[in-house]
Amino acid sequence: MNRTSMPALRVLLFTAAFGALSACASLAPPKTDMPTVATDVPAAWLLELPSDGNQPMDWAEIYNDPILLRYLTVAEAQNFDVQTAQKRVIGAEAELRRAASRLKPSLNAGGSASGTALFSDIDNPFDAYGFDLSGRWDPDIFGQTRAGINGSRANLRAQEALAADTRQAVLGATGRSYVRAVEAALQVDLAKTNLDFLAESRRISEARYRLGDTAKGDFSFAEANYQSALASYESTVQSARAARRALSIILGDYPDEDIDLATQLREPNALPPRDLPASVLERRPDIIAARAQLAGRIASLQGAKLERWPSLGLSGSLSSGSSFVDLFDPSDFVARLGASIAQVIFDGGAIEAGIDGAQADLDISLLSYEQRLRGAMNEISDAYDRAETLRRTLVNLEASSEAANEALRLESIQFDLGESSLLDVLQVQTRVNSIDASLIRTKADLLESVLTANEAVAGF
Repeated sequence: MNRTSMPALRVLLFTAAFGALSACASLAPPKTDMPTVATDVPAAWLLELPSDGNQPMDWAEIYNDPILLRYLTVAEAQNFDVQTAQKRVIGAEAELRRAASRLKPSLNAGGSASGTALFSDIDNPFDAYGFDLSGRWDPDIFGQTRAGINGSRANLRAQEALAADTRQAVLGATGRSYVRAVEAALQVDLAKTNLDFLAESRRISEARYRLGDTAKGDFSFAEANYQSALASYESTVQSARAARRALSIILGDYPDEDIDLATQLREPNALPPRDLPASVLERRPDIIAARAQLAGRIASLQGAKLERWPSLGLSGSLSSGSSFVDLFDPSDFVARLGASIAQVIFDGGAIEAGIDGAQADLDISLLSYEQRLRGAMNEISDAYDRAETLRRTLVNLEASSEAANEALRLESIQFDLGESSLLDVLQVQTRVNSIDASLIRTKADLLESVLTANEAVAGF
């Protein structure tokens, strides 16, 4: 073929390639509505809901503990689960860029050099040089590549939402661990106070027994109560150490028992605002992640359906001659242009099976999404109901503690005057200790329930 026929050949190849692409484009599958199962999930919930601008309360407005606020900041920056979730977002962003790059053409360059000669003429080799520039573009006529991009984009949105959900969970766990560590420290103080009281009661009972004022049974009873309280005290101290270590782990540190804690548990200032269900759900990162995961399933189903359609490609190359001087002579370069189309004729039902599998995955995700919505509303209702119940319980326990401590004070006076037995005093003391322990535990439970309610409405 002479060089004068090259332009005509290029025109013919270009015409044939784009003619084939245009013909196939006219056969592109029509866009269809998003497939759904026969459920009552509102279609709008499957997409990103618009924000109404409603902002949750700051935690300081709910419970202003400077130490806890500082720990929340540390946990957000140093917790390993939070950092891992952030790295997954970075990975999803890279995957989206990689998927989007398939829409663009690729260009490759290469060169070669070689020498050949007979062994008898090794001093006079024949040198061969080559240069090649090739490119390929797969036009996304039917949308297979765009379906993959949509799946990657949905995965990125899901990872971003899951990172936010992880942050919520870590902050909630930090708050709960902190509250439990403070509660454990207060229980240690209460156990120590009770132990000191029983030690003094045992001392007085022993003195009176030696003087013959009381029977040996009273002294034995006092000794038994003291030893039991001592064993309980050791267990309480161990629980407090474990609670502090657990908190330090959440903060991204090694187990450490020497951490700052508040000296008391106060009642929270207020519960976080309980907005309309739609407003709450649009803030919850787990719901946002579920919507994004649904979008990914839809993209997978669309991609599976597009496997029925052909794949198209355009390729071209420019290569040099064989001698070194040919590398610099444009007239010696050889140009090639090609178009390709590939269509599955028979695959034993693999494509249809892939479609059925993708549809099943989507149906499962939709059902899971519905279940998640109901579970989210139940979490919110339970958290608020528990918090309101604990508020009322706390009022009763505070009144009971005040009355019991007054009864103990009066019983102790009668005992000192010899008008009451040690058994009576110890019975009242046991009751006081039980009520005070319940009071501390209820305060911690109330704070935990507020934390849970704050997390349930995405208040962090």
